[in-house]
Amino acid sequence: MGRLKQVKFYLGEEQYEKLRKIAEQQGLSVPALVKSIVLEYLGEAEYGDLIYHIKELERKYEQLAREVGRIERDLALLAKRCSKS
Repeated sequence: MGRLKQVKFYLGEEQYEKLRKIAEQQGLSVPALVKSIVLEYLGEAEYGDLIYHIKELERKYEQLAREVGRIERDLALLAKRCSKS
């Protein structure tokens, strides 16, 4: 791999805040998220990318579980209303 090089750039406050929120949602630091994005773009996925994708799948699973719970509650209410009729 050779020596590692530091990459530094600047973002506006709004851009950085958006990036920070995304990183927070994924349980990553901003630098870890940026590195993951760059490595993925370069086609050099590594272990960190796998963790990122696992966290994204977990987030989607939790969202799906909440939706299924909501549907179950709605069906139970509907069944209750139908049984009264």
